Amino acid sequence: MDEHTRKRIIAFTSQSVKQYGIRAVRMDIIARHTNVSKRTIYQVFATKDNLINTCLEAYSGRMQNRFQLIAYNNPDPLACLWETCKAYIENLYKGECIFWLDIYRHYQGIYLAINQIWWDELKKSIAACQSTHRIQASLDTDIFLRSFTELLYNARLAECAPEMLHYAASLMLKGVIVPQAGSKLNQSKSIVS
Repeated sequence: MDEHTRKRIIAFTSQSVKQYGIRAVRMDIIARHTNVSKRTIYQVFATKDNLINTCLEAYSGRMQNRFQLIAYNNPDPLACLWETCKAYIENLYKGECIFWLDIYRHYQGIYLAINQIWWDELKKSIAACQSTHRIQASLDTDIFLRSFTELLYNARLAECAPEMLHYAASLMLKGVIVPQAGSKLNQSKSIVS
């Protein structure tokens, strides 16, 4: 199988999983929509789980590229943190609720892996803000991130509008930003009011 076909299978599978959940995506559907025999897909990936893990690896690579782009475009640590938060929210809306429920209930390893990708990047951004005295040094980052990600995840499952999640995220961030950085941030309109 050539690399183009392999990427096409991964892209179709990733999109289907985000739309319908892992359990609903079947290898025969993937084969039919990618014009590749089911046998060939099994020869390359061996199992559906291997294909899903390959999709997760591709996702991780895309997110690392995205994080680099966010950091490059936002040299200010606080602006970088906010853009990463917005990207996290956007990511929640790229998958349908059925996807998030499916991986949370039946594929905890995948749910935790996706969460870890975002957790690590958000934690890194918070640490950069703390080192530049823009976020309270006493903040327990793990407790904050657990609350932050759980609130946004649950709001997504409740089918709240993305604007509500942005507003909730901005309020949580404003609660941990030091006053001097908060006024500077409001002036730059990096975080919505």
